[in-house]
Amino acid sequence: MLSLCVLLLGGCDFFGDNVSEDTDLIVEKPLDEPGKVNRPKRRWSQLYSLKKSRFLRDPNKMHIAAGKEMGLNPAYRKNADFLAERDSLVECGALIYVPDSTYYVKKSAHYSYPYLTPEAFKVLNELSDRFQQKLKERKQPAYSLYLTSALRTEESQRRLRKGNKNATRDTTSHLYGASFDISYWEFLRNSNRRAYSYRHIQNILTKTVSEMRNENKILVIKENGQFCFHITAIQ
Repeated sequence: MLSLCVLLLGGCDFFGDNVSEDTDLIVEKPLDEPGKVNRPKRRWSQLYSLKKSRFLRDPNKMHIAAGKEMGLNPAYRKNADFLAERDSLVECGALIYVPDSTYYVKKSAHYSYPYLTPEAFKVLNELSDRFQQKLKERKQPAYSLYLTSALRTEESQRRLRKGNKNATRDTTSHLYGASFDISYWEFLRNSNRRAYSYRHIQNILTKTVSEMRNENKILVIKENGQFCFHITAIQ
């Protein structure tokens, strides 16, 4: 591939913990966004007017178009190619490593890598922060979101299709690093580090996601088979 910094133009694949059926910690602030990279601002959302809707099903082709505009393009075909250039991508600011934080934690990865574009990383942190604020307003305990997927290569996407019948048969915006998946089925309670599934917590997350979509900050697909929100940054 050409200069790595020039590359930046612009279902869930993790499985794990049992969910408890069953209620506070002082929540730390999410990690600050690393130093900004000097590059043109892109306002993809200004080119596409999103209609407000209670149906969180923005077409996959829109996610892919936004991913190509906002993220890595072309995508990496092989895992080995990405791993060979991963450090350089991070050093030049094209990608950011996503660590666990008090606001979100990663599931065990099988088909993706915990890296996102700066725009997607910022969206993840804003979404997590707003979710926490809504929990506080409703006097709910603090829960961390589960990050279930991030950057994929074409190779890992093919492997995902073989191992997961619910995975899209089309291409995916995960290839460009501008998209991530978060579970709406289970949440990690900060006080005891156990997973829970509650309808009212799911509703709080759904409201948070809907608000950010209606503000033209993200595209969303609610994946019913995978119980996660597929989210793509668009500003």
